[in-house]
Amino acid sequence: MEAISISFGDPTAQQSFAKEYAEFLLEYQSVMEATKAIMLNRTINASIQDEADAVAHLADDDPLVLAVEDKYKANIASFILARLAIDEFSEMLGLASNGYGLGALKILRSMYEKVVTSAYVAKHPEVSRALVDSTWTHKWSLWKRLRKVNPTAEFGVDPSLIADLESKAADAQSRLNESICTKCKQIISVHSWTKVTLLTMAEKVGTSLSDLYAAAYQVPTSVAHATGESVNSKMEHTVDGSWTYRMDSSREMEHALCAGHNLMLQVLGRQNEQFGYGLEDLLAPRLEAYKRIWSSRDSTVGAPAAELEASRCIERE
Repeated sequence: MEAISISFGDPTAQQSFAKEYAEFLLEYQSVMEATKAIMLNRTINASIQDEADAVAHLADDDPLVLAVEDKYKANIASFILARLAIDEFSEMLGLASNGYGLGALKILRSMYEKVVTSAYVAKHPEVSRALVDSTWTHKWSLWKRLRKVNPTAEFGVDPSLIADLESKAADAQSRLNESICTKCKQIISVHSWTKVTLLTMAEKVGTSLSDLYAAAYQVPTSVAHATGESVNSKMEHTVDGSWTYRMDSSREMEHALCAGHNLMLQVLGRQNEQFGYGLEDLLAPRLEAYKRIWSSRDSTVGAPAAELEASRCIERE
């Protein structure tokens, strides 16, 4: 059988990317050093043990106990979401460096969503229960769909596992609107997790994220889905006046890299502050470098001077 030669990636695009974004790629090495110090190989332990010990004598369903549990869950959820965002920036670079600027832009949408949600949960730990519990309603919904498509799907599956999943989903649904008031420490009914818009979350955690909503979420969303914008943005005229598919995605590439770089610095700054790592001096030069790089390129995303201003990357409100 004749051997088939297969290669992945586009060497020509990679060389072009390395030349076009040389200054950014040099800075990226320093950003990754900061990332290693703040995010990589970190674990989330019971850092709130003192608070847990203080309420150990109370009933499991006491509002004070639930508040401590919410804080612990919020720490875990915030960290994991932030860590996912870090990986997505690497995925974005993988696509961009091979000429897939549009693909990088679509990754930006997901990255922004995770960074915002991570920051929101960290600032409002009382919602962490709804977020974490939503995994059971998701799994149950998925199982019901699979069973509808294939009624024999449950054959061979331990009935106790199905019953347990249904029970956990029902419990999660019943608790969906339960939370703890941070002032009176009483259980209150609030919005369900899914009813909080991403923009509302961003506005509640600070303008450094809400100001990026259009550039890092609305624009990527418009091309990630089958919309009129996704069609129009990739149309271009040929020399004879016909329409064809626009192959060049350099403008989407720069848009994604500029906003993605901003989000990387934001997530590092927020994680550093949330867990008290004390690495502000490590981040300060990275913020200045970000501003210098993208201001010099006059990025179409808006340049760092306004909504992407580097000095506001770790803003707290």
